[in-house]
Amino acid sequence: MPQFRYIAITHDGLKVPGTLLATSRTDALQLLSARMLMPVSLTEHTSGSAGREKVSSAAMSSAYSLLSDQLETGVPLLRALQVMAEQSSDQTLRATLSAISAQIADGTSLAAAMTSRPSIFSPLDISMVQAGEEGGFLEESLRRLAAVRERQEEIRSRIRGAAAYPMLLAVVASLVITGMLIFFVPKFQPLFDSLQQAGRLPWPTRTLLSLSDGLASWGLIIPPILIAAALLIKARVPRQQLARTVDRLLMNTQGIGPIVRSVAIARFCRVLGSLLQNGVPMLRSLEIARHASGNQVLSETIAVAAESISSGKNLAGPLAASGHFPADVLEMISVAEQANRLDTVLLKLADKLELRAQQRLDILLRLLEPVMMLIMAVVVGFMVVALLMPVFEGTGLG
Repeated sequence: MPQFRYIAITHDGLKVPGTLLATSRTDALQLLSARMLMPVSLTEHTSGSAGREKVSSAAMSSAYSLLSDQLETGVPLLRALQVMAEQSSDQTLRATLSAISAQIADGTSLAAAMTSRPSIFSPLDISMVQAGEEGGFLEESLRRLAAVRERQEEIRSRIRGAAAYPMLLAVVASLVITGMLIFFVPKFQPLFDSLQQAGRLPWPTRTLLSLSDGLASWGLIIPPILIAAALLIKARVPRQQLARTVDRLLMNTQGIGPIVRSVAIARFCRVLGSLLQNGVPMLRSLEIARHASGNQVLSETIAVAAESISSGKNLAGPLAASGHFPADVLEMISVAEQANRLDTVLLKLADKLELRAQQRLDILLRLLEPVMMLIMAVVVGFMVVALLMPVFEGTGLG
């Protein structure tokens, strides 16, 4: 689906940049109209070399922090960007900063220049920078944005580090079992032919031989079939529907469901709290934060909550009706709304939920290792017993 970049004016007279997905330019205009936005410019973003542009989260966090430091010391924005472009070791980031510098020299704002590169700058980045420019606190906004990026990268690094060994163990176990089925078990087939013809072969042995034959015959065909099926599903099933199905499945899976839920809610709370602290309007903040959650089920729930807020209701009520938010989280949001401290409480909630998710993940991964070892032992044990059972039963092998 084509991606469109836009600059639009809100009902409050604010100029906001952004991106959206639509089947055509007409549909994009209708979506903007539904969001009560008056487009100033609307251009289609073609998926070419720009779509392959990517800068690591760590590099972006460092860039935001460095830019904030330079602005705080009195360096003009244009000069700061030019210096960063000259010193950056990342080629993509260097080219991006140079292009942004040229746009700013022509009178474009930093947020508007960032909007032209949606593959590098997320809606969160653009909105926080825009709020900082309009409110006169760009340095603080950039520093908070760097902190958000650092926190997200820290969580991803922890998850990758904690899951590395169990994943390695799973790969090794799969290779060992597959290798035994393909290369080791078939060597016993001639020994069991007479028993199989006489109908005296034990069922575990028959099952093992059938698995070995099937894997040897279809082993090379199964991976392409699975890949083709996955590509077909991806092409035929709408992206949002597929994401909704996967997210709902993960959230309802025993063990990992609470972790997935906590991480998504924490991400939503951190982004929403950061945007509100930077002066971004509530409805615009919710629109960005719901996509930043990375969970389609929660995103749709938050969209309903945004509609309730636009009609004068609070945030906690619709979130509670969805059944996806824990009671303690809803209670803190409700109290924060009443005390007019929602931004501060949301950031504290994000810290609390991230810690909770990390603790649960550590427990799950510690349990996963012995469970996988036990499964591997059971499978290998079944194979050994199945191969030796004819001998144990004294049926003979000739």
